[in-house]
Amino acid sequence: MIGRILKIIFFLGIIGLIINRLFNRKQKQTISRVMIISAWVYLVVSAIVLAWYLYKSLS
Repeated sequence: MIGRILKIIFFLGIIGLIINRLFNRKQKQTISRVMIISAWVYLVVSAIVLAWYLYKSLS
């Protein structure tokens, strides 16, 4: 499952690089904000899933 999440993040990074070349500055700033928020969401979800797995394995 962690491998799938990492693959998704990798592909989102590649898409981000492609978008970086294709759009103007204002659009890039908006996309950058969206990507930062998405990164925080992925981080929080990963931490919650890890805590849930640890809780389930200990009980």
